[in-house]
Amino acid sequence: MILSDDTGYSRNYALDPYEGYYRIGGLMFPVGDVRRDMSAKERILGIEIDNHTKAYPLEWLSKRPGVLTDTLGNHSIQIEVNPDGEVVSVKDAQGKPIPATYSYWFAWQAFHHETEVFKE
Repeated sequence: MILSDDTGYSRNYALDPYEGYYRIGGLMFPVGDVRRDMSAKERILGIEIDNHTKAYPLEWLSKRPGVLTDTLGNHSIQIEVNPDGEVVSVKDAQGKPIPATYSYWFAWQAFHHETEVFKE
């Protein structure tokens, strides 16, 4: 299925409306209280298993290619980072994929206020 850009609005849909937003420190809108574990716009990899959640700073992960083994609740997990610093997989101890979310810290912690934050 193909989506049309004939929406009735005069807008170039090929341009990123958030261009520059990724690099600036401020937020575009108020978000309420943000835990101070990291900066509000820190990009994270968020993982949730059986109501246990953890946030992994992407900047930290990107500098450590290989496999990071960690525990979330009672589950052993593995995060694989390729030599280019990209997360390529998140798996359980049996090698089954685990869903993960890329987010800004302010958004992740708003929905998962009791989340753990990975510390090396």
